Amino acid sequence: MDIKQLRSFVHIAELGSLSRAAERLNLSQPALSRQLNLLEEALDTKLLERTGRGVKLTEAGQMLAERARVILGDLARLEADLSARRSQVTGHVHVGVPPSAGIVITGALVEALRDRFPDLNISIAEDLTGDVQEGLLSGRLDIGILHDGMISRSLHAEPLWREDLYLISHPSQVGEQETDIAFEDVLSLPLIMPTNKHGLRAKMQEAAFRAGRPLTPVVEADALRVLVDLVHRDLGHTVLPRSSLVMELSTGRLRARRIVSPELSRKVMLSWLHDRPLSTGGKAVINTLRELAGTMPMAAEL
Repeated sequence: MDIKQLRSFVHIAELGSLSRAAERLNLSQPALSRQLNLLEEALDTKLLERTGRGVKLTEAGQMLAERARVILGDLARLEADLSARRSQVTGHVHVGVPPSAGIVITGALVEALRDRFPDLNISIAEDLTGDVQEGLLSGRLDIGILHDGMISRSLHAEPLWREDLYLISHPSQVGEQETDIAFEDVLSLPLIMPTNKHGLRAKMQEAAFRAGRPLTPVVEADALRVLVDLVHRDLGHTVLPRSSLVMELSTGRLRARRIVSPELSRKVMLSWLHDRPLSTGGKAVINTLRELAGTMPMAAEL
């Protein structure tokens, strides 16, 4: 087993196809098959099963794919750290962000990193808080932005900023002078909410439980774009931070009312694995995120 074989296997696992992996790696399919055969011989186990649509990982193959991503990530960080000894910040850093935070910070982060560390490569994955956390725990992500709540003890988590939550409605549902709405009244409205894997849903569920009221959305949708579109069609209301809807609110397409009695807010957290040392590039990304946190538009101080 060698690093080239591991890298090739990870590409096959991600794409589910030998031909597509060979194309990505700029190899012939027979050459890639030979690498796979050598890897299976070295491990004395079958890693893939051929199907009509490509290939499928065996149980052993799934285990190897997960471990190989961590090994390759550690190797990349080692290479980056050795390079940093020559006063360069290089390597590849994988960052996961939930949609609402991504709208606020992703552009500024990439712009700052490109300006300061032009040799650093960064990949940004937009996903729900629960999936970002899973990516950190599995080693698929180096750094994550999460919302406070059920954060694993295996992760370091520090607050970046606080987001106040607002009821987002179609303009026809809001009086001209309305700026606030009581949480009890929010629960009486037809709500369009994310599913239970979303941190925002957990925050609303907790507040509803304390109020002794059920939370019964009329529609569930995890994609931010879908939530916004359904509200714009006047099919219900949703709950979001104002910072994720700057354009829609400024043009009057949607209206926002602060939720009061009680006020609702959540913390945006910076997170990474406790027992996985950060590369020099990872440290550069974290320091940049900390610096940018205080400049986020419409985000409240902690």
